Amino acid sequence: MHPKKEKKAGLGISLALLDLDGTLFRGKQVISGAPEFVERLRQLKIKPVFFTNNATRTPEETANHLRSLGIFANSDEVCTAAEAAAAFLSAEWRLEKGSHVAYIGKNGLRQALLEAEFVPFYAGHEKWEQFHWESFTAAVIGLDMDATYQSLGRLSRIAALTGRLLLTNGDIRIPLEGGSFQPGNGALGAFVSIASGVEAVTVGKPNAYMIHYASQRYAVSLEETLIVGDNLWTDIAAGLTTGIRTFWVESGVHLNAREMQDWQRIYGHLSGNLQTFSSVAEISAEILDLKS
Repeated sequence: MHPKKEKKAGLGISLALLDLDGTLFRGKQVISGAPEFVERLRQLKIKPVFFTNNATRTPEETANHLRSLGIFANSDEVCTAAEAAAAFLSAEWRLEKGSHVAYIGKNGLRQALLEAEFVPFYAGHEKWEQFHWESFTAAVIGLDMDATYQSLGRLSRIAALTGRLLLTNGDIRIPLEGGSFQPGNGALGAFVSIASGVEAVTVGKPNAYMIHYASQRYAVSLEETLIVGDNLWTDIAAGLTTGIRTFWVESGVHLNAREMQDWQRIYGHLSGNLQTFSSVAEISAEILDLKS
């Protein structure tokens, strides 16, 4: 796959959805050229949106982390899977404001639920038995390294009672250095789904819902939206299935030969317009001015 640099007629790019880890930074190290790339977007009047499946951090915490790496970011430019999940509860499941929602997760998910005017109850709360089971309207799972058998069991019961189980993202594994991994959010969700008998709904990438949520939130059409990411199974799959402009950078997640074959089998027919770059540093102003 090679970048396509020819210019075509049509709408330009107004919104750029930028993946974070592997695209703008790796761990605690900024990817060379990433701060300049974000500034290039601003100069071209393309709104950068820091678009992440990470539901543990609040938007302000995410913006602070980016600024610590030299990448200027405002909290209102951060769009998280936790925020998309809270929006889903209102828009798709029609939960009323003030509804009680059981969850596991960190501050990012709790804040998103509060800002959507729900009443979140942490399933690991020591006084959980004081809560009224029948008052809950849904169970929501965000990544939580402190989740326990007991808290997962409580969520399983809530999911079974309500018939509603929502995941901020479906990542089965969290990769670690040296090729190892830890169970991800999708693994926690599988536990609860199997125990409760309720099929989980996922809002994070690669689910198209998160892209539609961002498009509506920032009032930009899909035709004017670009996604840039390193993960073929999440960022790139989301972009291709939604039909928006999609830039793949090879600075993060790498697939082995078998994984690449699997990806090609599922998404290869959609990848005709996929543009590939070694990193965001390679995405010039000329390329960003591309019309289609």
